[in-house]
Amino acid sequence: MNYFDKDAISATLLKAIVKQSPVHAEERMKNFEATANMKLGTAFHAKILELPEYDNLIAVSPDCDKRTKAGKETHAKFLETVGDKTVITPDQSVLVENMARACMAHPQVQSLIEKCYATEMEIDFEFDGMDCKSKIDMVDDNGTIVDIKTCQDASPEGFKRASANFLYHLQLAWYARAMGIDWKDVNAYIIAVENKAPHGVAVYKFSPNAILNGWELCKLGVAMWKEHKMNLAIGDGTFPYTDEVLELELPVWAMNGLEG
Repeated sequence: MNYFDKDAISATLLKAIVKQSPVHAEERMKNFEATANMKLGTAFHAKILELPEYDNLIAVSPDCDKRTKAGKETHAKFLETVGDKTVITPDQSVLVENMARACMAHPQVQSLIEKCYATEMEIDFEFDGMDCKSKIDMVDDNGTIVDIKTCQDASPEGFKRASANFLYHLQLAWYARAMGIDWKDVNAYIIAVENKAPHGVAVYKFSPNAILNGWELCKLGVAMWKEHKMNLAIGDGTFPYTDEVLELELPVWAMNGLEG
């Protein structure tokens, strides 16, 4: 069965649960549609991790004006040939090449690729009585997991904010659990590559505290998902937040100069 068709808890699902609610997460999974940036990321992953299969996984659309009749016909004929390949634009194809060149020139990237034997590793496992799954970019036999991210800003401050916002520490903690590695023992890396010139590259190793925090979020997300599923099973209406009235306080920054 295709990884994405498996009815199991993934890091992507958990991130959506924790960031908003199980109801939102379920809706997102039902109506998922890859954005242009997601397609770029998919193509870049294929270029780095599955180069021999790249042309079987990625298709570059023809450079034609789809506002014209001829352009529409050319594009329609192209779509008939792509099957389930990820389609990117000619400009994105150039980006992928430039990003891959910058990535592979980084000595720490080369070191991680050399030590990791498995890429795009799919693992099915169980946690708290629930079916779970993960798909890890790179691993080795010594507690190393590596994820590759395309981003706008790979600088230490910029990527720190992105990691917190997109819950990358949750994702890496989930991967560690899938591999059966304790949060204290995992060597969890992210290779961050900017999707705009000059395509800066940085390699980050997440601290044990970051992974522990991510694992706590994983457990919270699983508990919220289980409760959501139980409520659906007994026919209870599921509200994204609560069916009670909530008291609202303004954030501290909005109250500055108004108190007293």
